[in-house]
Order: sequence, then C-alpha cells, then structure tokens
Amino acid sequence: MEIGVEIIIIALYLFVMLVIGFVTQKIGSSSSKGYLVANRNVGALLIGGTLFATFWGGGTVMGGAGAALNSYNLGTIADPWASGITLILMALFMVPILLKMKIGTLGEMYRIRFGKRGAYIASVLSVPTLIAWTAVQMVAIGKMLNLFIGAEPWISMLLAGGIVIIYTYMGGMLAVIWTDNIQAAVIILGLLVLIPSAICYIAAGGGSAFAVNLDNLVSGLGIIKDNTPNDFWTLLPSGDPNHPSGIIRTLKGVLIWAAAWCGMGLGSFASLDITQRVLTAKNVKAAKGGLVIGTGLYWVAGLGPIFIGLLGIVMMQLGFFSAGELATLANDSEVIVPMLAQKLLHPLPMAIFLGSLMAAIMSTSSSTIFASAAVISTVLIPGTVGENQSEEANKKAIRLTKVLVVIIGIFCIGISMLAVSLYDLMIFGFTLLFACLFWAVVCGLFWKKANVPGGIASMVVGIVFSVLGCVYLSLQAGTPVIIPPEAEWEIYFTFVPWLFSGIAMFAVSSLTQKTHPPLPLTDSDGIVLKWPELAGSPEKQE
Repeated sequence: MEIGVEIIIIALYLFVMLVIGFVTQKIGSSSSKGYLVANRNVGALLIGGTLFATFWGGGTVMGGAGAALNSYNLGTIADPWASGITLILMALFMVPILLKMKIGTLGEMYRIRFGKRGAYIASVLSVPTLIAWTAVQMVAIGKMLNLFIGAEPWISMLLAGGIVIIYTYMGGMLAVIWTDNIQAAVIILGLLVLIPSAICYIAAGGGSAFAVNLDNLVSGLGIIKDNTPNDFWTLLPSGDPNHPSGIIRTLKGVLIWAAAWCGMGLGSFASLDITQRVLTAKNVKAAKGGLVIGTGLYWVAGLGPIFIGLLGIVMMQLGFFSAGELATLANDSEVIVPMLAQKLLHPLPMAIFLGSLMAAIMSTSSSTIFASAAVISTVLIPGTVGENQSEEANKKAIRLTKVLVVIIGIFCIGISMLAVSLYDLMIFGFTLLFACLFWAVVCGLFWKKANVPGGIASMVVGIVFSVLGCVYLSLQAGTPVIIPPEAEWEIYFTFVPWLFSGIAMFAVSSLTQKTHPPLPLTDSDGIVLKWPELAGSPEKQE
C-alpha cells in the first residue's frame, strides 16, 4: 500500500480546514454575535448539515459499528436512534422560545432562570461531558491512523487536535458550521466508497480480486440477507433470551432498553452544541427545518455503521477474516470500520475513506470544544449577543472565548491519552446530562414555579447520586470506574439520579416560593417573554 497517497489526502484536507478558519475570521468573527452565533443568519440546510456532522463523530462511526457487531441494532439505540428523536422533540417544543431569548448559549438560559450560581453549576456540569466526547474523537483518530498508516496514536491526536483548535479559534461558530458541512459531504462520500466494496467482496467469496458492479451488489446483498442473524434489525426488546445485547423481554431488559433511549436521547436536551446550532438560525422556520434535515441525514447515514457491523458478522460467519484479524476484533470491535477499509480498498479509495473518517471526527471535536468555551464565556459575560452589548464587552467576549478554545482544546487532547472506549464513554457522558440537567432545562423553559433554589438543588442532587454510583463501583473494583460495567448499573445511572434530581426540583421550588420567588423568562436584554407577573420579583439573578 502506498502510504504517500493517504498522507497527501490528509494534508490537503487539513489545509482546507485551516483556509476556512482564516476566511471566516475575516468575514464573520469581528463581533461576539458573529463569533458565537454566526450573526443569527444561518439557513435550514446549513443547520441540518452542521447538526449531522456534529453528532456524526468517532463514537458514532467506529463505536456504533463496534456496538452493532457485538450487540446488533439494539446495541445502537442510544446513537443514532435516540439522538435523532431528540432533535425532532427540540424542533416541536424548544426552538421558538430559545430563539426569542436571543441568547448565545444554553448557559444564559440557566442564568436567567436560576441566577448566576445556577448558571455556574450548570456550566460546570455541562463541560465535562463535552470534554469527554471530544476525547472520544481524539481516541478514534489515534486508533484509525495507527491502523491505516502506522502513526503513533499520540502524534495523530496532537496533529488533528491542533488543527481543530486553530480553525475554531480563528473563525468561531461560522468556521465550525462551514467545516461541518464540508465534512458532512466527505463523510457520506466515504460510506459510498466502503459499503459497496464490502458487499461485492462478499459476493466474490472473499477473494482479493472483486469488481464493484450491479450484479455483485445484488448477489452480495442476497448472501448478506441469508446470513443475517435473527433479530439483528429489531429495535424492540428481543424474545430471544440469548440475544447478545441483553435487551430481552424481562423487567430488567425493558429497563435497559428504556435507559438506552433516555440517557443520550433526552440527555441531549441539555447538550450545549445542539442548542448553539439552533441559536444561529435566521428564524424559527430555519431552525425547525435544520433539526428535521439533521435528523434525516443522521438516521439515514446512521444505518451505515450499523450495516458495517452486520457486514463484519457475515464475514466472520463465512470465514473471510484471518486469525490475526479475528484476534484484533475480539480485543477491540471498534476497529471494524478502518479494518474493512484497509482490507478492501485500493490506495486512492482508501485515502478518500480515511479523509471521511477524519472529517467525522474533527467536525465533532470542533463543535464540542467551541460549545464548551462559549458556555463559560457567556456565563461570565451575560448578554454577550444581545442588542445592547457594548463594543468593549464584544471584544472581551471574543478574547475570552478564544482563550478558552485553546485551553479546553489542549485539555481534551490530554484527556484523550487516557480514554479507551468510544461508544460507551460517549453514551455515559450524555447520561450524566440527563441525570443532572434535564429538569433544569425543561423546567427552566416551561415550569413557572421553577426558582433558583430548586434549580440548584436539582443539579446538585443529580451529580451527587451519579458520583456516589461511581465511588461505589470504584471501591468494589479497587480501581477508578467511570463507565458502568454491567447493565444493572446502566439502569441506576440513567434513572436514579434523574428521579431524585426531579424530586429536588419540584420539592425545593415548591417549598421556597415565598422566600425565593421565581424569575420570569426573559431575553438577553431583559425583555420578559413568559410569566410577566413574576417581573417584580425581588430575587436577583446575580
């Protein structure tokens, strides 16, 4: 294999990303409104593309394929299926009010309803999930380039992470959106290269000489159909007690199934990067349209990794993997995607596919780094993208966000050196958001009686129960444990902290209505949007 072709493709791709960062710096990042929310002038197609590319990272492509290989379609409920439903629910219920608030990030909503302390706590709880998600992408880059071209993982992480930091630093949200959409196109192209090749390879009986044509595609699909395991495609709890996902028709199985839908699905309501995409829309129609387009792209493309997992299963059954390849997959099923590319593609197609994987991973990394930086800067400098922001505050907000992009980006690269699993770590990160911030988001936007003590209590109780679970598991294992090792603990981490967080929200808010009257929902300039009767509340947002 000619390594030079892949290196040239990667170099060209990274150079284009830097050029986009430089250009968008000139045209769209001179004000905090331009830097943080792309001047609120983004249409539905670009929003849909950037949402798709944001979600479509290393955890989805490599982790999702590995999950399908091990646990069939039921193992991928959390991502892509639950994540897509979240985008639809946001389009139906949250978009109009979020746009009316004229905020730069979700952190400003927390400040408006739950005061400065509530915003600080919510931001602290939000950022670790995004950092973990970014670390997942860096790990994916390390695994991928190590398998493809033999590069040391840490060198790959430093290279890709450095490029992401530079173009995000220069161009802000506009750079993220444009690079995301280019990356989305490259991602789809990569799948269109790999999947037909794998189907035709199966049709040719696993021989190295195979042609990609219609006859082989039809023949290969027939072979795949005949060798597809029972219940592979089901999304409901299985009637087979030996189903590899463990999601069967028992009370425990149904709870595991519900946890898969709720953790990353409803947890995404509190995801900073999704909300940021919505806040860039030029109007409500564009935001809703973008969420629907993003869902469609994500679900259609989400079938790709799942189908690649199925291809891996079929190829195992037919004996198309060597003993060494089987040993590699047994040790780490998440390398099935780059392994198939390396096995089936010639240098130029493989370089294209390599570029598509780089695109998927880097688009997610840029989004999460920027969202983490923006939520901190908008909490520290309220009203960042409001109509009444001063020129000095504008410059201060941009400077602070850029500094945070660099700091958080470097920190993410460091964390990636310690991470191992992709899919599980990604899911657990969003489960924490569900446990700690679901009630703060929903009640902050839709429950009149939600107040500062209730919001803070809800967040604190959610994280306390999550930490207690990790401490207990770590003491049992004798080593730090973050990702739940067993299905029973997935149920705990999804529902127990979430339940007590909700109880704390409603109980504390109800008991403190007189001492801490609720704050009205306003926009970033202080104009009341909901519950004007609360506008005379003596409670201070500070």
